[in-house]
Amino acid sequence: MTARLAHLPLPAAYGQRPDGTTWISFGDPAKGRHIQIDGPLCAKAAADICRAVNAFGPAAFALEAVRSDCRDPDTDTALAPATGELVEAALAAMEGRA
Repeated sequence: MTARLAHLPLPAAYGQRPDGTTWISFGDPAKGRHIQIDGPLCAKAAADICRAVNAFGPAAFALEAVRSDCRDPDTDTALAPATGELVEAALAAMEGRA
């Protein structure tokens, strides 16, 4: 099973108003589902949140591909056991099935 943010519209974006307050937007209001939150976050924190949310899906796909290649006996790929454990832990943290 692939880890996804299935209930959160993407992409995530952020902005800062002239008064210094920030907002984070999930999805495109012109294309359907959209959520916007306002908060006391600084622009750097909002940027970090958006970067993490937007990277979640592609990172999960990449980790799953690494895991699949390393488990495939026909693929000449090897990882150190500690690296494999990190991949498993990352997928588990993303709510994927390890």
